[in-house]
Amino acid sequence: MTRIAAMIAGLVLIGCPAWWLAAAFADFPFLGQTLLAIYGSVLLGIAVHWVRARRSGQPWFPVAVFKAGVYGMLAACIVFFGGASLYGIAKYGSPDKVIGNLWGMLVIFWGILSALVSAGIALLFYAWRSPAGPAGAGAAKGPWSSPPRVT
Repeated sequence: MTRIAAMIAGLVLIGCPAWWLAAAFADFPFLGQTLLAIYGSVLLGIAVHWVRARRSGQPWFPVAVFKAGVYGMLAACIVFFGGASLYGIAKYGSPDKVIGNLWGMLVIFWGILSALVSAGIALLFYAWRSPAGPAGAGAAKGPWSSPPRVT
């Protein structure tokens, strides 16, 4: 029952930013760019985490998936605003000419909506994980995973 609730909540969290933005914007190219920034930055962070976890052989956990999505958004914000600031300084002599004075609000909304998407993906990852798999509850190996021998 918990996994079903996690799957439903994950799907709602993934779909809500797209639904809210589609209701707010009538300009579909801008909507596409906004959704690409939100979902793309989260998926980029998760993809980087996936590659690093596969190379090192580390197990995946839902909290790590959430953190990876948030770190992807943070990296995308730094690259976007850093690049736009440098372009504004080079072309116009001021970073405000390109970004404007609403960059703080843009970062806040980008962060909140990306955190919702990242939490939704982490909940879906939790719901789809097999309890008997390598990341399941019974996969612990070591001296404490088996009962002591009686001789």
